[in-house]
Amino acid sequence: MAMQVSAPLVSSTRAVLADWVELQVLLSEGPVAEQQLIRSQAAQSEPDHGVAWTEPALEAADKEILDTSADELSQRVHDELAYRESVLGSLYPFELTVEYGKWALGRRETSDSSAQAAHKAYVCCLLIAAMHSELLPIPSQHTLFTSSAKIMQIESYLTAAEILGGSAYWFGYPRPDGSNMLTAIQKLVEAMGLGVAPSKPPLGLSRNAKDGTVDIVAWRPFRDGQPAAVVAYGQVASGRNWEKKPIGAFLKGHFLPWFAKPPSHQHIELLFVPYLQHHKLTESSSEDYREVAREQARLREKDFGVVIDRLRLTELMAASKVGGRYDEGEYMNHEAEAKTWVEDALDYASGAGSTPLATRDEDV
Repeated sequence: MAMQVSAPLVSSTRAVLADWVELQVLLSEGPVAEQQLIRSQAAQSEPDHGVAWTEPALEAADKEILDTSADELSQRVHDELAYRESVLGSLYPFELTVEYGKWALGRRETSDSSAQAAHKAYVCCLLIAAMHSELLPIPSQHTLFTSSAKIMQIESYLTAAEILGGSAYWFGYPRPDGSNMLTAIQKLVEAMGLGVAPSKPPLGLSRNAKDGTVDIVAWRPFRDGQPAAVVAYGQVASGRNWEKKPIGAFLKGHFLPWFAKPPSHQHIELLFVPYLQHHKLTESSSEDYREVAREQARLREKDFGVVIDRLRLTELMAASKVGGRYDEGEYMNHEAEAKTWVEDALDYASGAGSTPLATRDEDV
């Protein structure tokens, strides 16, 4: 059976190339060597390129393609993988090794439940990102694709409480309890113990409103129960246009007016994405890649607030697994749903489950 994962494009960024290597590891029986990446890129110059290198062998690449550009490509991807490993440490689900000047990436095994949860979250985000990039083409009507937004909502919700060390509320529509906008606002106020909810929809606001663009609310209450608690409003974005959806542009006009008295005057804005923040950053011979990435992240905060990307979400999931901030039954149900989705997505990526998954009804 042919894999569904496509070879990265010549124009793919180093972050996308590193994602491809990680996907290959998930679908391989052993480590993936740097030669496989080089061969996949060399195939782009061939007439029948595309998915030709989705199942590359582990033998050494032909000498004629080991030129300077290939070495530079390999070094950039190595640097990216090394960066991810340095950030996450044991929470990174892969392990980078170098032998005789050549690198390879393999799976990282662990028996620690916190690290296992982190690994699963990382892989889940990786698969969601791949479906929304050039790496894992999938029909937009495929149940895996249509359900990926909910799965990203689950991953985000299960980590949100750890950001402030408090509690979180699933506000994004459709909500698990099936509530409408007004009822959800009333339940949120009750859960937070902050603010005042209206008894009927406020004038001027749409009666068909679903979530006011807010997917998650997180807060850190204090024992005195007084106003001015720490509150955060988050948006979850799984698609490639996530940089076009700043939550701050909608909060004041579409969400906060639903309260008779908002839970707080000041708030933190959050954006959850399955990508790394530098996912789209291209190379420049005149600028340091990491310095540019850091500066872009600094500027991005001005528009989107705190961005919880794949690395940060993975870190948070490790803490969430043992933090006890969620109802145990609710946590386990969400965790099981995400686990099933990941297993099905890996089946699809390997070519084993592409047909039946495309025709079955979506699980809800």
